[in-house]
Amino acid sequence: MVDPITGREAGTLSGMTEREAQEFHGLFFTSFLVFTAVAVVAHILVWIWRPWLQTPEVSSASLEAVKPLLTMLS
Repeated sequence: MVDPITGREAGTLSGMTEREAQEFHGLFFTSFLVFTAVAVVAHILVWIWRPWLQTPEVSSASLEAVKPLLTMLS
């Protein structure tokens, strides 16, 4: 049912027509996919730079690199 004053469909919760809702959904979905793709690429680059699931050998090597800095600061 179309409201004669506004020309919009009456009774929708969002106040949008079906076409407007589909257009919004398309833009929202595309934006979500782009955001997700950027986040995945960022996580891959950070993983390459500094993996967060480390073996004990890598963790101790990281601590060895920080020890001179800590002695300099103290």
